[in-house]
Amino acid sequence: MKTSIKKVLLVSATCLTSLSAYANPVIIKETGLGNGLWTNGLILPVDTNNARGYWSGLQTLLIDNSKSVLAFCVDPWEWSSSFNQNYSTGNLDTIFGAPKANFIRELYSEAYSGTLLAGDPGKLNAAAFQLALWEIIADDGAAIGLQSDLTAGLVRKVASTNASMLTAANTLLSHIDGVYGRENYSYELFISGRSVGQAGTSGYQDFLVVNRIPEPGMAALMLTALGGLGLAGLRRRKQSA
Repeated sequence: MKTSIKKVLLVSATCLTSLSAYANPVIIKETGLGNGLWTNGLILPVDTNNARGYWSGLQTLLIDNSKSVLAFCVDPWEWSSSFNQNYSTGNLDTIFGAPKANFIRELYSEAYSGTLLAGDPGKLNAAAFQLALWEIIADDGAAIGLQSDLTAGLVRKVASTNASMLTAANTLLSHIDGVYGRENYSYELFISGRSVGQAGTSGYQDFLVVNRIPEPGMAALMLTALGGLGLAGLRRRKQSA
């Protein structure tokens, strides 16, 4: 039976602020990098003629010049921009189709928390997560199933690709079997131009931002605590009346 990656809540996760209040469109720019590693050589559809040393990992975004969030890239056909670009929001199932969208959700439910770890473990986890995400989006689908060795397709390794990253990414892909982990997230998919997995470079990199949804038991505990605080405040008001 599959064991999900240990749940980790770090201070860095606080920048995964809810984006549900944003109106369409929004403006987004990349402002830096989070956990991750350079690939030391990889083939992506954005540039199939060269094995580039792409960044594989989390990026930091600034949305509407006010909210900073962590995000993973979900469009290996396009580049990120460090200048403000217009974005709209999309739905995972609409963009990718339900089978592939479920692959993405399962990857997050099993492994996203590990990408927020501090130090070298977090860097490797985030790099492997991004590589697995690119592979799912560009090469995997209901008709062909999951390809976990990255030897062929639009996302593929070369001789110099970081071996530790490849091993970790293959492990993540091999665990996608319809059995979800314990983490539960809501998703915000930000799209610029011609988007995610549909080929062509018309627009800029598309991003996926997630917010953790508390487990039912945790949510009940929080409600109980808030209720207790409300009762305590009510008692104080009665005593002072």
